[in-house]
Amino acid sequence: MTVRFAAVPVLLPALLLAALPAAAHIHVSPQQAAAGQTVEIALEVGHGCSGAATTALRVALPEGLSNILIAPRAGWQVETLEEGRVTEIRWSGGPLPDGTKQKFAFVATLQGAGEGRGVGGGDLVLPVVQVCGDTVVRWIDGPDSDHPAPRLRIAPGS
Repeated sequence: MTVRFAAVPVLLPALLLAALPAAAHIHVSPQQAAAGQTVEIALEVGHGCSGAATTALRVALPEGLSNILIAPRAGWQVETLEEGRVTEIRWSGGPLPDGTKQKFAFVATLQGAGEGRGVGGGDLVLPVVQVCGDTVVRWIDGPDSDHPAPRLRIAPGS
């Protein structure tokens, strides 16, 4: 019996290319946390914008996050926008060269259902805007898009 793998040379490059966009996304860690928990949330940037270095990163914070503390980054300035609560964190400076990984982190308490609007289950969407000089990439879309917003899965608290 002869087994032929003639399709492998054709399919392998296609599979590898299909995996590339996932590697280009901004990742969040942890990937899951429980409502009511205080957790460090890190946004990992591993690339610039079409080869240009990252010079700023902004993340919009949805309702359901409180007690925000921002981890400092050497070489980066940080500021927050507030409207009764922290609504956005902005890091600027660097630069972060294309192809270099760096985490931008903050600590937050994930409010449970019944506390404010709450995040008592589902995904916490963290829209991110990445700035690379004059180029801007908006990581704000749905999970199956080319520019998905990072998402933190929220499990109901105990």
